[in-house]
Amino acid sequence: MSDWTYLRASSSKRTGTRLRLTGSLLVAVGLCAGALALRTTPALAQETQSQAATPPAQPSAAEMAAMRRDVETAARYPLPKDFIPRMYATVQSLRANGLQPPPPDRLSLDATIARVSAVPGIQPVLSAHGFTPRDFVLGLTAFGMTVAIMSNQEAQASGQAPKLNPANVAMIRANPEGTQALMQEMNSQPQ
Repeated sequence: MSDWTYLRASSSKRTGTRLRLTGSLLVAVGLCAGALALRTTPALAQETQSQAATPPAQPSAAEMAAMRRDVETAARYPLPKDFIPRMYATVQSLRANGLQPPPPDRLSLDATIARVSAVPGIQPVLSAHGFTPRDFVLGLTAFGMTVAIMSNQEAQASGQAPKLNPANVAMIRANPEGTQALMQEMNSQPQ
């Protein structure tokens, strides 16, 4: 399983993978926002692996407030009606071009967008599919968060999950096959 999933994946009889919300706003934001930045160099991979061995420091109150804002922003973000097939093709193109995501970091949405923007070769791939780095990061974050929360009754009942964009929920419910195909593509290893 690759790091495209920014919430823990678990087995599902029907689909093979299903995202589940961990229940913590901190985990949701830290993983949602951070896992979408792309890396292309082995040096970054090694740096990220060495950082993973050290447990992260607890976020400050200001960092928590920023994370909450990012979660709310992503939860409300309106996905375009053709998001699922367009993002599916985009993720395939990114993999075909050797662009792969790093492990999750606790980055803000703005920092993640900046990191994606800085990846050599990404702008043409995203543009070819009608995405800007901002659209790409917010779209994947909104999509993944929506699927994760919709898949987890406990998260929905907890009262801690962000309020989802109703149009995004309707789009995902109306296209379960496309949603699953995109989730599987997001979970695929780079070529």
